[in-house]
Amino acid sequence: MQMTKQPFDNTALGRSRWLRPAALVIGVALLTSAIAVVVGRRHLIGEALEALGEPRFLDVLVLLAAVPVNLFLTGLLFYLLIRRYGRVGFLEMQALLAASTLVNFVPLRPGLFGRIAYHKTINAIPATDSAKTVAQAVLLSLLVAAYLAGALLVGSWGGVPLWMAVGLPVPLLAAGTINRPARVWCAAAGVRYLEVMVWALRYHAAFSLLGVELGPTGALALACVSMVAMLAPLTGNGLGVREWAIGLAARLLPQSDLVLGLTADLLNRTAELIMVLLLGLVGMGWLAWRVRKSTVRNVSSAP
Repeated sequence: MQMTKQPFDNTALGRSRWLRPAALVIGVALLTSAIAVVVGRRHLIGEALEALGEPRFLDVLVLLAAVPVNLFLTGLLFYLLIRRYGRVGFLEMQALLAASTLVNFVPLRPGLFGRIAYHKTINAIPATDSAKTVAQAVLLSLLVAAYLAGALLVGSWGGVPLWMAVGLPVPLLAAGTINRPARVWCAAAGVRYLEVMVWALRYHAAFSLLGVELGPTGALALACVSMVAMLAPLTGNGLGVREWAIGLAARLLPQSDLVLGLTADLLNRTAELIMVLLLGLVGMGWLAWRVRKSTVRNVSSAP
């Protein structure tokens, strides 16, 4: 039987050619517009600029130190999720996450696809299994953000103490780790839950630098907004999208407005860029050494 040669479909290739530059333009445009708004209306945040002139050391330290904590927790989350599909070292996952986070500042999340390719090549984990862990992490993010949003509403309008509404899942998740089938999910959810708390601390520190006492409710609300905004598929690490999401959400908070929100997240982004650049380069170096070591071992053991 004669096989009919199918014409090559350029649709997917064409999409990739324009989608990456389009995503780059979107991310840069959003980030640039956020900076422009802050600079153009700096007279509205006079106290904030004065506070930035003499920043409190503790707030700056929190902004910088919380970034590696978030990276560590995200690496731990993916370590818990992916070790069901293959052998991945703990330090290896930390280095891979730091490196991929750095690369993800380029649009369309190339670090994500690089991580999947790495697992397939080095750890013999099928791409479909790696993709499952990404989907699972996204689902956990949405569930945690949704629960915390509900907890904040109950705490604000339902008369329930905020610490009680927010702390309720902690003993439940801890108890769930005793049950073998639920162990991974409860542990992973607990890690993601803790990540949001660290993000809340980062926003509290950023607003504190601007002379605004955010409070636990506002900090947690912005942390939830941030987590959802960073899931934006086109712009890497929510670049530009997160700044505007926080700016718009900050308008709903007392003693805050759009400009303060944009400024606070730009401070957060600056600390993030500094630490991710340092840790990402270290992670890339470690991974390069490991791949080279693995290649030499395979060559030397070949017949």
